[in-house]
Amino acid sequence: MILTPKQDEANALLQTQAKHILLDGGSRSGKSALLVRAIAHRAIKAPRSRHVILRFHFKDVKESIGMDTLPTVMAKCFPNVPYTLNKSDWFVTLPHGSEIWLGGLDDKDRTEKVLGKEFATIYLNECSQISWSARNIAVTRLAQNVPVVIEGRDSQPLALKMYYDCNPPSKSHWSYQVFYQGRDPETKRPLEDAHNYAKLTLNPGDNAANLPKDYISEL
Repeated sequence: MILTPKQDEANALLQTQAKHILLDGGSRSGKSALLVRAIAHRAIKAPRSRHVILRFHFKDVKESIGMDTLPTVMAKCFPNVPYTLNKSDWFVTLPHGSEIWLGGLDDKDRTEKVLGKEFATIYLNECSQISWSARNIAVTRLAQNVPVVIEGRDSQPLALKMYYDCNPPSKSHWSYQVFYQGRDPETKRPLEDAHNYAKLTLNPGDNAANLPKDYISEL
C-alpha cells in the first residue's frame, strides 16, 4: 500500500487531537484502508486494547472489511505481525491480546453482544447508512482506558477515537450536519465541542498509485 500525498494528509489528520474524524469521498479512494490501517496500528501499540468496525449490515462488514480490506492491509502494511481471525464471533486477535471486532447494527442480538464491551476505537464504515440514534448508542462504548507501551513500559493512555467514512453525504444526513455544518442534528445548535470533529475528502484520483492504470480513465 503506497501512501499518496492526500493519504499522508489524511494520516496526519488521524494523529490530531480531534476525537471524531470523517473521511468521505468516492469509491476506491482508499478511505477504508486508511482507517483500518490506523486501527491496526493503534491495536499494535496498545496491548490488550479493543477496537470495533461497525456497519449497518453485518454481512457487508464481514465481506468488505473482514474478508478483504483487513487482511489486505495486514499483509501490505504489517507483514510481520501475526493475527488470528475468529470466524465464529468475527474478531481479530493481534499479539499482546489486542482485538479488532466486526459488527452489524441490523442484528439486535449481535449488536448487544458487540456493544456490551468497551472500545478504544470505534469505526462506522459507510456511516451514511447508519442512523443518528445508532451512532449515539455506539459512542457510549468509546470508553476503554488502556495504556500505550513505549520501550516496554506503559505510557499515556491511548486516545479514544471514533472514525467515520462514507461517500459524500447528503445535506439531510447527520454526518453532513455534524462535520460540515458543525451542528447537532437534533437540536440544530452549534456543537459545543466542535474542535473534536474533523473531516477530509478523498477521491479516487488521490489513490491512483494503488489502482489499475486504466481505472481513473475508465471513471
